[in-house]
Amino acid sequence: MKYYIEITLIDDSKYSLPQLWGKLYMQIHLALVEQQNPDKTVNIGVSFPEYQYTAKGGVEFAILGSKLRVFANTEDELVKLNLTQWLERLTNYVHIKSVQPVPEKSNCYLLVKRYRVDMNLESLTRRFMQRESKRTGREISFEEARSIQNQRFAKINNLTIQEAEKHYEEPNVKNLPFIKLKSLSSGEEYSLLIEQISSERQRIGSFNTYGLSSQSTVPHW
Repeated sequence: MKYYIEITLIDDSKYSLPQLWGKLYMQIHLALVEQQNPDKTVNIGVSFPEYQYTAKGGVEFAILGSKLRVFANTEDELVKLNLTQWLERLTNYVHIKSVQPVPEKSNCYLLVKRYRVDMNLESLTRRFMQRESKRTGREISFEEARSIQNQRFAKINNLTIQEAEKHYEEPNVKNLPFIKLKSLSSGEEYSLLIEQISSERQRIGSFNTYGLSSQSTVPHW
């Protein structure tokens, strides 16, 4: 990721910061849907520079902040995204900077992903078994599928295999920063929980239409 746009939310008496995040991010999501690849992914990722989450002694501290960075590999991709037009109705509530190159000093990376609360991990493992069997053309056992899941979970979250296995047996649900959105199809509200963690190395790949990924990184400084 070599270029970015930074957006700052302006706290206002009309809308609270959480309300602004909901309005802003729905437009970001719609803009990304317009740019999606045939496989429903996009080449644009995001990060939250003021994001904070800590958990100590049973106490959690979670802040999303008031800034959003939108990243792409080329300047043209961000120009084509045309965020100024998508955020036109929010002109009084957001400040959008022009496209800038990622600072050369940037040598840190983040994984910014959607956090899903699903306590039924066995059900997830069985669905994973089906997907892997279809992908590889061979049947895999429940134990093998669980082992693969734990290895991936450990790698993504910088955990040991033992810690990943413990999480599988006793899932630890985090009260992470989130954005309240409304489904365009059903009209129901849902929470987009955001988990942002450091990565030791750059991981190149695609993102979902929220600009999030559990595999691909974005720069951080």
